[in-house]
Amino acid sequence: MKKLALLGFAAVFATTAAHAQIVTKYSGIQPNDHPASYAEEYFGEEVGLLTKGAIKIEVYHNTQLGDAVANVQSVRNGTIGFTTVSASNLNQVVPAMDMYSLPFLFKNAAHFWWFLAQPEAAALAKPLEDKGIKVLGYIDSGARNFFTDKEVKTPDDLKGAKIRVMASPVMVNTMKALGATGVPVAWSELYTALQTGVVDGAENNHPSVVAKKFYEVSKYYTLDEHMRIPDVMIMSMKLYNSLTPEQKKAVEEAGQRAQAYMRGAWHVSEVKDLAELKGKFKGINTVDKAPFVKAVSGMVAEEAKRLGVEKTVAFVVDSQKKF
Repeated sequence: MKKLALLGFAAVFATTAAHAQIVTKYSGIQPNDHPASYAEEYFGEEVGLLTKGAIKIEVYHNTQLGDAVANVQSVRNGTIGFTTVSASNLNQVVPAMDMYSLPFLFKNAAHFWWFLAQPEAAALAKPLEDKGIKVLGYIDSGARNFFTDKEVKTPDDLKGAKIRVMASPVMVNTMKALGATGVPVAWSELYTALQTGVVDGAENNHPSVVAKKFYEVSKYYTLDEHMRIPDVMIMSMKLYNSLTPEQKKAVEEAGQRAQAYMRGAWHVSEVKDLAELKGKFKGINTVDKAPFVKAVSGMVAEEAKRLGVEKTVAFVVDSQKKF
């Protein structure tokens, strides 16, 4: 009888182990009410549904588990399963990803999304897998604009200004080409940096400015739309490689669903938030982009060569005429 009981216990244990739930973390840097955070929650729910509960994703927002740079490393070493990160912050792993930081690369949102669906975009992301990162999809981060203490209407107005940027060589060099100094500051520290004068301004999209209340510590908003940098939903290759073929397919499907979901959520948020910002800043300027484009044109060519993406940049620029 004792032997039978032990055999029964072993059988139950084996069944439980075979169907053990995988619990992992998704780290986000935006506040709970940011559209990127909604997409992360949606992704987690879809993974749960598509895997019938075999994979459970615990989602953390607002840099609870670390800032963007730390999250990338945590994904690579498998400490967390997923994160959303700007393509600019992936330059620390694959320098060519900094191509997305090049100013005025995309003509508009339609052009931006068209490129992300091309083989050239997939080829750009593929080397990340050898570095421990799996790309599951892209999240819109809109057009980036300056918010500053002093009014900006032309590149001359940026001369001598300290502008917060991500830890991206391209972004630093873009500010230099415009006459400013690019100062890398962690996202979680930017409000204080603006408040205390560590930087004179920064740049980002409408929803992020609203979510982090940067209008409280800056006066002017310049709608120059100098960059469209995708946020990327990434997954640890260590986790990905541990999954069954069915689970891998489910996670990839959830990534595409979250990408589609985010596009709709982003558009709604962007329109709503720009309307809100018109009552928050002292002034909002829609500027002539031509002087800004001219100021950075030489730098764009130099950076494309440095990054080894001249052909891809030429492909993107040439395709602008279709949009």
